[in-house]
Amino acid sequence: MKIVLIGFTIVLVVLCCGLAIRYNQDANHARGEFNTELYKRMVAEENLQKAAIQVDSLTEELARMKNRVEQAELVLEKTKLVNADLRLRLQKADQMREMLDRKIKELQALGL
Repeated sequence: MKIVLIGFTIVLVVLCCGLAIRYNQDANHARGEFNTELYKRMVAEENLQKAAIQVDSLTEELARMKNRVEQAELVLEKTKLVNADLRLRLQKADQMREMLDRKIKELQALGL
């Protein structure tokens, strides 16, 4: 009976050691998967932060470009106004020249 009990205890100890080794392997495998998942999440978060920085940079660049377009539109509008003013002055100068030409012809006709 004592031999059976010792044999049973030895089998039980070997079985427990086998189970402990198996659970240790499972725990190591689970830890490895956890570390892999953690690494993937860290990489994804880092990429997300980089993308957010790029979005901010592009947003700032878009704002600068909009400002430049607005400034160019203002310059264009001012140029149009200056051109309109110059046309008006040119028309007035032409009218004055025509009037002076007529007066010169009148004076020449009177002087003959």
